[in-house]
Amino acid sequence: MALEVGCYGGMPDPLIIQTLTAKRAEILGQIKAYEAQIAHAKHDLAHVNATIELFASPERQRARYMVSHGFFKKGEVADICVRHLDVDGEMTTRELAERVMVERNLEVSDTALRNSVVFKVVQALRHAKRRKLVRMVEKRKGMCVWAAGDAVTLRAVANTPSTPG
Repeated sequence: MALEVGCYGGMPDPLIIQTLTAKRAEILGQIKAYEAQIAHAKHDLAHVNATIELFASPERQRARYMVSHGFFKKGEVADICVRHLDVDGEMTTRELAERVMVERNLEVSDTALRNSVVFKVVQALRHAKRRKLVRMVEKRKGMCVWAAGDAVTLRAVANTPSTPG
């Protein structure tokens, strides 16, 4: 006669089943609690990592958030773009933005920062276009191609008084 664990005469032992069912529920509850703690810890870790990044390279992070307002002097972006268009000829908005970033020692590989500078370049070039400092040649693949404009600009920079000659 074979004796099976938990069965007496073909009937399951209700106490064993109840105990194992309760233990299973307890373990599942612990697993869910641990998963919630892990999710919370991952969230905290992400914030700590972001804070470390801010303090590890403050110049780069500062630049990322300051480009939106007050990072460039008035007219600086347009001046840089016009200068490069005079020397190198036609360029796309992105190429001009990268030149601006290089001149200001900004990280060109930082996509978020580059997109912010591209937006600044577009704004500056639209204003410069109204003053005929630049002209839009065409659009290629959704990107504007710019060239130097027809206007002649005279900027007087004098540190010493001129004498009539």
